[in-house]
Parts: sequence; structure tokens; C-alpha cells
Amino acid sequence: MKWQQQLKSAISVWLHRGIATTHGRIVLCGLLVGLGYFPTWFSYLMQRALKGGASWFLIAGMLSLALAEIWAKRQHLHKLTASDEDRLLGHILILSGVILFPFCRFALWSQALTWLIVLIGIACSSWGIGFFHRFKLPSIFISLTVYPRLGLISRTAWEFITPPNFLENTMAWMSVSVMRLVGWVAEADGRFIVFPEGMVEVGWGCNGLDMAIMMAIAGLFMGLIYKQTKTQIVNLVAIAIALALIANIPRLILVTVAHVYWGQEWFKFWHGFWGGQIFVSILFTIYYYAVMELIKRRRTKSML
Repeated sequence: MKWQQQLKSAISVWLHRGIATTHGRIVLCGLLVGLGYFPTWFSYLMQRALKGGASWFLIAGMLSLALAEIWAKRQHLHKLTASDEDRLLGHILILSGVILFPFCRFALWSQALTWLIVLIGIACSSWGIGFFHRFKLPSIFISLTVYPRLGLISRTAWEFITPPNFLENTMAWMSVSVMRLVGWVAEADGRFIVFPEGMVEVGWGCNGLDMAIMMAIAGLFMGLIYKQTKTQIVNLVAIAIALALIANIPRLILVTVAHVYWGQEWFKFWHGFWGGQIFVSILFTIYYYAVMELIKRRRTKSML
């Protein structure tokens, strides 16, 4: 393939240029840390995806948007130069990460932190501190994707500001209320949905917060891609969060009914990879068309 040959040629030229300078050799050493961390990072995302998690989609989206903006502003990137102080600071960060990485393989967070230090060092030594000011959004998105356990970060923050099991109890109560409307006999006991034939616990992974965060970032993506104003982007994010939390109620009902009445195999299906991906696909499809309709109406009004 022609593009594969062009890519190989570009990589070869870049490597030769890198090896020719001290800065290039230090950057290449730093990239070896990323190469060592990548299998751990990727395997965690795949494990979560196979269990029905959608964090891989969120991380892929953030990386895509960050790289797209950097590519679109590549002319600005070429104009950035690192001062001697910035280059020295960057080299210290890179070499610190290279030295620490072999001793930080004991946990995912320690590897992620080391790789983040290296990335900051590469940016600082290559383009200077001004890179983080000129490319604010890509810097934030790339930093967030370094540690793949986004759910752990959101859980820690959520549990710090809310009472214990607040969202789980709320989701159980709302799901039971809907089930009673259609004739099912069910009770909410804290975070448990209780049927005469059995009960299901609404755990952290089923409370809808992770999905709400993912949808919120999807709303941010769409607002940026379609060049909406700040107020419009905030509205898109708010709609995404509301839609995700509301849609989590029928998902909980489905999983609960599958567990109590349909058998363990159906429960595993709807609670696992395929069920999770089906739910995410439906939710994103609904949200996409809703957002496109809103954007279309706004454009029509602005033309009047």
C-alpha cells in the first residue's frame, strides 16, 4: 500500500533525525517508556470492554479530538520553539521518567504517572511551556487518557461530594417506580431492587454515572466539532448527562428482569460486553440525532 510506504518512510526519516541530536535521543528514550506502558494500558481497556465498559470509546474519542486539533493547528506548532530553560526542564522530566519507570511497574497508576511525566517533558523540551497554553484542550484530553481507569477517578470525586450510595439508591427507587407502573411487584430496599422471586443490587457500575460522564464528553466533542458557542456546548453537555441517567433506568429494569426471570445466561448477556455495547450504541444514536436536530434548528433560526 502506498500510504504504508509513505508512513514507513516518514518514520525512518524522523528516527534518523532524532538520533542525530542529543534532544532527539532523549525524546526517543522517553518514547520507550510509552512503548513499555502501552501493553498494560491497552490490555486494561480491552478487559473493561469485554466486561461491557465503554471507557475505551471515551478514551478513543478524546485522543482523536486532541490529535485532530493538533494536526489542524500544525502550522502554529511548527512556530513554537523551546527556550534553553524549557528544554533543560523537559530533559530532566524525560530522564526522570526513564529512570523511574523500571521501578514503577508494580501498579497501573504508577506507570501512568511516569508516562505522563515523560509526555510533559517531551512537549516542554520540544515546543516550550507555550505549548500547553496554545493547545489547552489537547493537553487536557491527552492527560486524561494516560490513566485508563477513568471510572475510578470519577468514583472518588463523586463519593467525596455525595452521601454513601446516593445515586445507587436513587436509581433503585426510580426503577422500582417505573416497574410498578407496568404492573410488576417490586420494592426498593436501599440500593437493592427486590422481587418476590429474588433481588438485584444496583452496584457502582450500574448507577449510570460513568455513562453520564462519557455522554457529557461526547456532547463536548460534538459541540467543538460543530463549532457551537460556549453556552450551546454547556447545553449539549447537560442534555447528554440527563439522557444518560434517564436511559439507565430501562437498562436497570432489563438487567433486573433478566436476572430474576430469564436466567443467568440472559443476565450475563445484558450485563456483559454485548449488552453494554448494544445499550451504548442505542444511546449514542438517539443523542446524535437529537443534537443534530437542535443544531439544524439553531442554524435555521440564525438565518431568519
